[in-house]
Amino acid sequence: MEEHYYVSIDIGSSSVKAIVGEKFHNGINVIGTGQTYTSGIKNGLIDDFDIAKQAIKDTIKKASIASGVDIKEVFLKLPIIGTEVFDESNEIEFYEDTELDGTHIESVLESIREKNDVPETEIINAFPIKFVVDGDNEVSDPKELVARHSLKVDAGVIAIQKSILINMIKCVESCGVDVLDVYSDAYNYGSVLSATEKELGACVIDIGEDITQLAFYERGELVDADALEMAGRDITEDIAKGLNTSFETAEKIKHQYGHAFFDSASDQDVFSVDQVDSEEDAQFTQKDLADIIEARVEDIFFNVFEVLQELGLTKVNGGFVVTGGSANLLGVKELLQDMVSEKVRIHTPSQMGIRKPEFSSAISTISSSITFDELLDYVTISNHDNEEFEEEVIESEEREQSTKSSGFDWFKKKSNKQDNALQSSNSDSRVTDEPVETEEPEVYDDTYEEQGKPQDKEEGKFKKLMKSLFD
Repeated sequence: MEEHYYVSIDIGSSSVKAIVGEKFHNGINVIGTGQTYTSGIKNGLIDDFDIAKQAIKDTIKKASIASGVDIKEVFLKLPIIGTEVFDESNEIEFYEDTELDGTHIESVLESIREKNDVPETEIINAFPIKFVVDGDNEVSDPKELVARHSLKVDAGVIAIQKSILINMIKCVESCGVDVLDVYSDAYNYGSVLSATEKELGACVIDIGEDITQLAFYERGELVDADALEMAGRDITEDIAKGLNTSFETAEKIKHQYGHAFFDSASDQDVFSVDQVDSEEDAQFTQKDLADIIEARVEDIFFNVFEVLQELGLTKVNGGFVVTGGSANLLGVKELLQDMVSEKVRIHTPSQMGIRKPEFSSAISTISSSITFDELLDYVTISNHDNEEFEEEVIESEEREQSTKSSGFDWFKKKSNKQDNALQSSNSDSRVTDEPVETEEPEVYDDTYEEQGKPQDKEEGKFKKLMKSLFD
């Protein structure tokens, strides 16, 4: 990356987001953002190349202006769609005493790519679970240790369909920037969890516009991940059908009056709604709206539970962490708490300028980039050693344990709940002209010493991978 800046690109179904950040010793300083709403993305993938390209180009321009950084290189996040997660081991041997450094770690991890035997897929992330030096010395970071015989890694591996990878990178690089590396949301979500949550076993649920993604972590590592094609758009379509109005009006009503927990919604908050088949407006209360929204959000959570059961994950001792754009809805936390016996919280990034759940994926991509740069010795920056970096985490209150249903140790059996889930209507309307607010860059004292910066990766692992893919 240019100097010490990291730029992440998050191509979402409703908008493209970019974050320009710099590493501090215990966090990330966001110095600029960009966001552009678009109709060129569907289910997290490129739907219209030209529209998506323009949205990406506009987003990069906004982030460049906001940060004052000439953006030439980016890190790209990829969705969990078309993704497989599995474990793999690899070992390299030495014929003389060798002091280990980042190049050895990179070598033992990159050789895992050659072991991929699934057609039409490409390994995009191989992250270490543990290293073993000389057959019996287990370590988390082998740098500066001396190996006499070998270095082995037990790694988690994330593979994705080649077509998804190629098209995403092609669209971004057509905007005049280079993609330095890609990171799957499956790996990125680890940064939204606390160490305790990851150790005990926690599930991240990212409810976006078109898809809901989930990732389960336990004993500090990613176990599995999956995605559902049911999310915020389905909520809006249900509202449009239930209130007899247009998709655009339903979207505005959802953001202004929406509540996902019927019991907490107000029956005094009344609003008017344009009707599609009448010139007369209709009157509804927030409780009327909540009845529709709760049914769909509950359905999303039930589908998440089914996926977890299919993956054999019946214990979520670390709780559930909900994020993504649809997590902005009032009552989402309360609804999920009413459905499960474990702790629930909504995750919002702590950095100034991106304190919205929809930015979780973009900032997590920067966290992943920094993690690997430090592991591979690409960067060592020490900034503001005495500065405390504020961590703002929205925690849920502890809930008392109750009787759990069979099959799910974390699922709380509900009573007197009606099965009133609405079927989504086929609406092609999209919201594409929402105003975009550009956040002012956060200002920090620049009196720090840069001890190093990411090395030039032009001929590194990722460039070699891209050459092989496009050739």
